[in-house]
Parts: sequence; structure tokens; C-alpha cells
Amino acid sequence: MTLKNIPNHLEKYIVKQNYDRYNVIDHQVWKFIMQISIPFFKKHAHKSYFEGLEKTGITKNKIPLIKKMDEKLAKFGWGAVPVRGFIPPWDFMKFQALGVLPIACDMRSSKNLTYTPAPDIVHESAGHSPIIINDEYAYYLKEYGRIALNATFNEDDQRIYRAIRKLSDLKENIYASPNEIEKAEKALIDVRNNQNEPSEATLLSRLHWWTVEYGLIGDIDNPKIYGAGLLSSVGESQNCLDSKVKKLPFSIDCIKYNYDITEQQPQLFVAKDFSALTRVLHEFEKTMSYNSCDKIEKFKDENIIKINNEEPQNFIDEKIMNLYENFEGDNFDLDKTMNILNKEYPDEWLLRFKIYRRYYNQGGNWLKHLRNYLTNYRLNSDMNSAILRGLKIVENG
Repeated sequence: MTLKNIPNHLEKYIVKQNYDRYNVIDHQVWKFIMQISIPFFKKHAHKSYFEGLEKTGITKNKIPLIKKMDEKLAKFGWGAVPVRGFIPPWDFMKFQALGVLPIACDMRSSKNLTYTPAPDIVHESAGHSPIIINDEYAYYLKEYGRIALNATFNEDDQRIYRAIRKLSDLKENIYASPNEIEKAEKALIDVRNNQNEPSEATLLSRLHWWTVEYGLIGDIDNPKIYGAGLLSSVGESQNCLDSKVKKLPFSIDCIKYNYDITEQQPQLFVAKDFSALTRVLHEFEKTMSYNSCDKIEKFKDENIIKINNEEPQNFIDEKIMNLYENFEGDNFDLDKTMNILNKEYPDEWLLRFKIYRRYYNQGGNWLKHLRNYLTNYRLNSDMNSAILRGLKIVENG
């Protein structure tokens, strides 16, 4: 088991995946994401993706067990451990260099279906793990981790990390005010704009972003997706293939491009193959000073570790939870449920989608009204596109 091989200084980030904490809505959000993602990625993701889902323990109808993923990944020389939230990048790279995938336990909400501001189990498992079955890509990840551990970093890197962490925490906090979030977004922009000469760690983080998170591969005119940020984004994965998003040939020049975690990316880089990633990485390695490894160990923030390891509060509306549970059981009352949704939960789209999925071929005006609600929910948004994809899959059988 991977846990036995984790150095003491990294054990502090590992938590227990409290599987019983996931409720029926969490599993339904996961199921919906997989339902609309797999057909799309069969066509638009690298060929390793679909095969990698099963081989790395990604379940389709419920949130996966990280312990099972660890067992599956062991066959490829990798492992997985449960963590919570952001891990400082210098320690994340230590996990990666060891061939260990840290998987955030938290699950995004139905309101954040197309985008989540913090690491969650959709991104970390369904996004990162499938492509690991590709030997060349897996080698790149370990090499990246090894090289990143030797990168110099500075106070700007620490300030950027803390600003990202704060913004992420606020966006996940249902009690955070729009004003607080706006201030945190501005603070992140300011710290990036006031950054001095980018450090080696900053330049490597850009390389990581444009490959591991947002990478495309193959023919520049018809690229395939392999980046985890795209593989776990219901919205941007579809938008990124549009001609409005520039496709640039992948080269070391990608480190000249900064990125914004709060926005969809205006350009992406297309690698010819996975071996190109390692070639560029080694090209960058030759420029590194390799004289400040001790600095990496000096950055300590026990408060971050404490926050990471705390169980998040579970904000559950018992009434809506009962509606979901009744839908799955023998006591489901369709008329009563629709009346409650229409009167009390105008923004609850996922249960409405499940109801439509069960009854869509029975006809009737109420179904027309329900479909109209779903097709117009957050019109012209990524969420709307995701629901339309779901409806198309349902109605096409």
C-alpha cells in the first residue's frame, strides 16, 4: 500500500477519505459528470483516457474509493493518497516525484458542476489518473517532480500561493460575500502583476499548467485533450476546442505565458506527442541553477496544513436530501416532488434532470415544461451546455 512508502514529512497532508460523508447528491453529481464526459472524451481525449478510467479505478456511477485507485495504480508504478485542498506546490512535487497522486477528497456541488475553485475528487481522480497508464506521460510526471524539487523560488511564489489558497477557500465558503471574493480576486491579480523576475518555480509552474493541467496533443488542427484541468471541466473541455481558443505548437516558449486560474484560457499548447513534454522539460532543466534546494525546506506554514486536514462543514438541506432519497426508493411521489421543486427549489436542476431522464418518453405537458426549464437553465452558460449534452444523451438512448 502506498501509505507505507510516504516519507514522514509528507504524511502530515494525508487524511482519511470519509466515504460515508458523501451523500446521495454528491454521487449523483459525479454520475452526471461521468455520463456526459465519457462520450465526449471518447471522441476528443487522448486514446489513453477511456482505457485509463477502468485501469485506474475510476467508477462511473459513484465516487471512487481512493484506496481502490491506489491498488489499481500500483500496477503502473504509481499510487494514490487522500488529501484535502491545496498542497503547497513544493510538497506536491515531492509526491509526484515519488509516483504518488494526491487526491483531494472533497466533492464539488451541483452548482459548481462545470467549475470548482478548489481541488476536488473529480479533478484529481478522473482528471489526473487516466492518462498515467501511458508510460511516456507517467515518466514525464515523475521527471517533472524530480526537477521541480531543485527549482529556486522566492517570496513572490509564496505570496501567490497564499493568494490562490485564500481565493479558493472563499469561493468554496457559502457564507463568503461577493465583496470578499472580489477583494481576494483583486489581491491575486495584484500579487501576480507586482511579481518580480519570475523564479524557476514560477516558470516550471507555467510548464505544468500548459501540459499536465491544460495540455493538448497530436494534430494542431484537430488536437486531443490530455490535461487534467480540461478532462475534469465539463465546460472548458468543450470550449477549448473552439477556434476562438488559439492553438500554439508546444515548445519551451510556453513558460513565457502566465495563466489565470479564475478564467478559461485564451490559448493552449499542442504537443506532437508525450515524449515532446520530456524533451522540453530537460531543455528547461539545463537553464536551472540547482543551487538552492535547501530553500524549499524552509517554507513552513503549519496553519495551511491544519486547514487542509480539517473536515469541511457539510451544509445539507434535509428536505432536498429526502427528495433525492425518495426518488431512489419505493416511496417516490412524482406530483408531490414536482410541486415542492416548483414552489421551494427553483434552482434545483439536477433532480429535475433525473426526473426527466426517467419519464422523458411518456409525453405530457408537464414533461414539456420540465424540458423547457432544463434547456433554459442558465441560458448560454457552461452549465446550460452541460445539461443540453445530458439531454441529448438521454433522448438518443
